[in-house]
This record gives sequence, structure tokens and C-alpha cells, in this order.
Amino acid sequence: MKHVRDGFLMAMALGVLLLPLWQRGASGASPRLDCGPVTDKSNDLPRTVSIATNPAGTGAHSLAAGLAAVASKATPIAAKVQPYNGPNAWIPLLQNGELEFGIMNILDSYMAQTGTGNYKKPAASLRVVSGGVFPFTVGLLVRDKSDIKELSDMKGKRMAWDYGGHAINMTWQLAIMEAVGVKPSDVTQVRVSNINDGIRWVAEGKVDVAMTGIGIGIVEEANAMEPIRFPSMPNTDSAKAVLGRYGASIVKSPPATGIKGDTYVVGYPLQLVGSTKVNEKTVYTLAKVWWDNIGDLQTKHPLFKRWTKETQAITNFTVPYHPGAVKFYKEAGIWGGAHEARLKQICQ
Repeated sequence: MKHVRDGFLMAMALGVLLLPLWQRGASGASPRLDCGPVTDKSNDLPRTVSIATNPAGTGAHSLAAGLAAVASKATPIAAKVQPYNGPNAWIPLLQNGELEFGIMNILDSYMAQTGTGNYKKPAASLRVVSGGVFPFTVGLLVRDKSDIKELSDMKGKRMAWDYGGHAINMTWQLAIMEAVGVKPSDVTQVRVSNINDGIRWVAEGKVDVAMTGIGIGIVEEANAMEPIRFPSMPNTDSAKAVLGRYGASIVKSPPATGIKGDTYVVGYPLQLVGSTKVNEKTVYTLAKVWWDNIGDLQTKHPLFKRWTKETQAITNFTVPYHPGAVKFYKEAGIWGGAHEARLKQICQ
């Protein structure tokens, strides 16, 4: 796993140098992050909290379900999972204080907080609570009997498109297409309303290719309908450079449904985020409970095997950590000088 993590750090460094134009402000400069304090100054724990996530069957939903189960068992807080089509649907609710937490990837967190890319308005209150899972792996899905052997073979094929409230799925799909030399005009675009529909439509033969996470429930369901496969990403310097601009890296996939032999896929952190409208005590309490019960979490879903203590306070975060999380990670001994330097760098 060390070489995978080192590759990701190199990708993030490249991403700083080659920040995509859609991540920049109108002046061409990188937009300024909000690094303000928590606005809820109370010291009370809430009776309930909600964790926003993608639809059932996705990796984000599985992570939220495990976190909610452990939090509800080990604290006086009743945590519940609240599914949506994707982060674009729930980010406004987080910003308004109607949701406490959500699961989203490292690139989406940055775009949401700054109001760039797929987001028209900044969610300035967004903060990282946990570095979460690394690597969360994604790729392009085809039927196993498809004549798409390499991803460049997608030209002329029907491809799931748009993904509704899960706009970041489209961003990653376009990044992969760029990396393999396939333009949007090279495929027949078939609009789907969410990630699950795209996956099911591959199995049903309505589309030839769709973007999805690897090792998640909905992929298992699709494979039971019709055997599926993930064609390998090209593990080349040029492909790595493209993915690096998005804060991702090319990694070798662990065994999973649809992985046939040595297969390279895209990997990035999938994080737990909160907001400044959640008080420090609440975030501190939950961060500690999830840390103390990490063994229990890792029995909830295979993705939690990549939810380790060392990935909870990453040093390449793209938006600030919540002060309640920082307080706990300092006590746990995993927040140090590199984290403070990164915070100063992104908040200046």
C-alpha cells in the first residue's frame, strides 16, 4: 500500500501545479478557501445527526451505514443515513445546517467549498472530519462479453452520461476519457439520472460503458444479471499526468467483482465531511468513537479495510479539517507539523 500512497502524494503535488481551469476563479487564480471558525459555539451533543450519501448499493452509502451504526451504538447520538442522488443534491442542505455530515471524494470537497467545477455556489461551511478511505477505486464498467478490451475501444459505443445529482461521477468519467484519448464526441451519450442506473443499464444492455466504484454492492447486483468487467487503465506517464490534475492516481486494483487479472484503475480518498455549523464537541466525540471502534467498523464492509488510522488525518487535504477533528487527531498523535503547514498553505 505504501507505493500506492506515495503515488497519490505525487499526483496531488502535480495537481497543485496543473490546477484545471474549471477549478479556478474568474481571474484565473485559484479560489480562496474559507477557513473560518465553527459558528456553533455550544457544548451540547445533538440527539440525532444525519450522514448524507449516495444511493443504496454505492460505496459511500456502505461507509455511511457503518459509521452511523457505530456512532448510534457507542454514543448518545442517534446517527442515520440519508441517501441522495449525489453530493450536488445534499451540499446545499449541509451549508444550510439541515445536514451534519456527508461522504464525498477529495476533489468534490474542494469544488463544493469553493463553488467551482460542478457547484454554482460555495459551501463555505464545509470541513473535513475524516480522511476516510484510500484508495477508493473507480473505473469504467462494461459487459464481460463486450468487444471493449481496452478503454480506447469505447469510440462509437453508447456511454452513460450526466448522472444527475452525482455530477462528480461525470467529472471522473471525463478525466478517464481524456487519459485514454477518447473525446465526448467519440461516444454516443445516453443520459442517466444517477450512478446506479448507469451500472444497471450496462448489465441490461442499454449502454455499453458506465462509470462506477469498484467493490460496491450495485456492481455485485449488476454482475448477477450479466457478467461484467473493468478494462484496465493505461499505466502510462501521460495518463498519470491527466489524473494527477484531478487529485487522483492510477493504482493496481485489489481483487473484486469485474477485475480480471492485473487491472489498473483510478484511486483517490473518499472522505467524511461536516460543517462549521456542527459544534466541536460533536465532531470530537464522533471522531474519537470511530477511532476507538475501528475494528468494529472494519467488520461492516470491505471498504473499511482501507479506512485505517493513518488515513484519518491526511496531509494533502484540499479543504480545512473541522477544529473538533483536529483536536482529537492531535490527542491521538497523528496531527503534526506537516498538517499545520498544509493548513497554512491552503488558508493564506
